[in-house]
Amino acid sequence: MPDIEGIYSIGPKIAKSVRDWFQNSSNQTLIDRLREAGLQSIDKRPLTHWASRYALDINGLGKKIVEQLVDQGLVTSVADLYNLTLEQLVSLNGIGHKLAQKLLNAIAKSKTQPWSRVLYGLGIRHVGSVNAQTLVQTFPTIEQLAQATVTDIEGIYGIGPEIAQSVWGWFQISSNQTLIARLREAGLQLEASTKTIALDQTQPLTGKTFVITGTLPTLKRSDAKDLIQNAGGKVTSAVSAKTDYLVVGEDAGSKLEKAQKLGITQLTESQLLDLL
Repeated sequence: MPDIEGIYSIGPKIAKSVRDWFQNSSNQTLIDRLREAGLQSIDKRPLTHWASRYALDINGLGKKIVEQLVDQGLVTSVADLYNLTLEQLVSLNGIGHKLAQKLLNAIAKSKTQPWSRVLYGLGIRHVGSVNAQTLVQTFPTIEQLAQATVTDIEGIYGIGPEIAQSVWGWFQISSNQTLIARLREAGLQLEASTKTIALDQTQPLTGKTFVITGTLPTLKRSDAKDLIQNAGGKVTSAVSAKTDYLVVGEDAGSKLEKAQKLGITQLTESQLLDLL
């Protein structure tokens, strides 16, 4: 007979190895592809995340209702929420006609949530509500974000390589592309409103890309970034041929050298403020 005690002793080691593999961010795209091929997750958290306050804010769609929806086969993805009927909701345990109607109304209302909330609600690894807003400022439509390269995404100020790789990888999965198509068909907001776009186009720094380097005299770098973005400009972390201005403070490093080689206009803090 095999050494039962020895088999049990190796169990925790195997479990830890499996857990570590699944938690390794470099394996996330592969995990998504396995799921796409038929390895379905029983994790209901994506649905509760979608309904959460800072995502689509679907009042009344809590954990218990989500569990029933999934267990009864009524919902397998967030897109299925928009096909639910009153009869289906009433069939759930503890949900009467009045509560079911309120939930349907809340689901319908979620269609008006802005593109930044939808992006956050998708649950892309490393994309929080703040990062979602940052991405939407550069990519006002989901098509633009879906077509962006890792380099395009990583070039946004505040978006590092890990986030960029995660976002890019998410859009490469065909099941996610199908989800986007279904959400569009359901009427979700997958682009910034025309009002927002029109407002951005009237800002003094619209269409201009900035990089900030060194320590500024009075402004924190985050404050300078906010000023630029509020005026319609974009702030990226790397100097490239697409950079319009380099805002230079004390102890500027290699970014200044690269900007000089590319002939990019340099600004002091006061010159930046004059542009506003």
